[in-house]
Amino acid sequence: MNRLGLSFLAIGMLAVAPLAAFEPLYERAPIHYHETEADTPITRLIDQAKEGGKLATGSDREILTAFLEALDVPIESQILVFSKTSAQNSRISPRTPRAIYFSDNAYVGWVQGGEIEVTSFDEKLGMVFHLVKLTSRRPNQPPELVRDRSCLNCHAGSSNQNLPGLMVRSVFPQDSGQPLFQAGTFHTRQDSPIEERWGGWYVTGEVEELAHMGNSLASAKRRDVEVTIHPMTDKPVSSLGEFFDSEPYLNGGKSDVVALMTLEHQVGVHNALVEANLTTRSTLHRHREMQKAFGESPDAPLSETNQRILDHLAERVLKHMLYVEEISLPGGVEGGADFLAAFAEGRVKSKEGRSLRDFRLYERLMKYRCSHLIYSDAFAQLPDRIRTIILEKLHGILKRPDSFPEFAHLSESECGHIYEILSETLPDLPAVWEK
Repeated sequence: MNRLGLSFLAIGMLAVAPLAAFEPLYERAPIHYHETEADTPITRLIDQAKEGGKLATGSDREILTAFLEALDVPIESQILVFSKTSAQNSRISPRTPRAIYFSDNAYVGWVQGGEIEVTSFDEKLGMVFHLVKLTSRRPNQPPELVRDRSCLNCHAGSSNQNLPGLMVRSVFPQDSGQPLFQAGTFHTRQDSPIEERWGGWYVTGEVEELAHMGNSLASAKRRDVEVTIHPMTDKPVSSLGEFFDSEPYLNGGKSDVVALMTLEHQVGVHNALVEANLTTRSTLHRHREMQKAFGESPDAPLSETNQRILDHLAERVLKHMLYVEEISLPGGVEGGADFLAAFAEGRVKSKEGRSLRDFRLYERLMKYRCSHLIYSDAFAQLPDRIRTIILEKLHGILKRPDSFPEFAHLSESECGHIYEILSETLPDLPAVWEK
């Protein structure tokens, strides 16, 4: 049969394809998100947990501490959100906020009297959501670990390219913590104005010269879209003990503004990396299937369309990783010393002592604007083809910045320092970096 005949055959096969073809990308081959058993740091941790061990005994607070230690998540990363925007809404309020802790490779949420929420990364599935069931644990037994499909009702929507991802939202919270949805919400990203951030969140520290929505409640007349904001305080705070009992929280009454901004950057980068991972796997799978259908070599080059898809994915990743359109911070940011110290513990340094974890905290967040998540599991787990495209393009940006006007916010000097850091510290760089 000639290629034309095969084309009609392929079209005919598509015409009678099962309804699965209309399922989300992450539920189709080769990903099969919910059909595939997850292999993440949290699943391995539970698999290895022993009867009577650290994860099986003690109070909820002690078990949370053990989880964070095992996942290498610092308690100093704690941030507190009191809006009812979680699967555990009934337990969340301004008096009992939800705590979030994070590292480069995991996000952990906890609500008093509730479950532990963990988001971590699987090489083939991307971002995976689990609940650690504290409320139903048996004596001396590790808690049950559950993957809940309902998480993706919010976490795989249009704001995340219809793929499993994270969200940071700013809302207008009532005194119950319930958002006034008729007033709208904001999805917070690194380009979001400070004035639209942290509605429904507690904030310690300050962004100088700029007001934000944190540490405030809101009210409106019945079905009225005009909202009145009620600040809990008219000045920056270093501890939140005056607003609620902070004793149950591992880092007390801290919800550090620098930790919040770091979280927002990480969410954008991690979502872009998950998109690059899953879409690349899907694209390469489709390419191989077409080669089989036409009897061509599986080593045949990608079509122009498929290559453009990968190039576009690489561009999206780099725009997030290189802080394109990051909001300006003219007056600077002042947070607490404990988060800065904990974050610095993961520094990977060049011979000159420079690191992608070095904060600047005035005009912009970081001194060297290339994301520290380039060392993360999510980046290392990218398919080789897309990882290579990203790193080759990054090399071009850093060595020939004049050729990439979309990254013109990076000065030649800053590009040189980032190149120095990566060339000396990042393993498995493509050959172009050796020239």
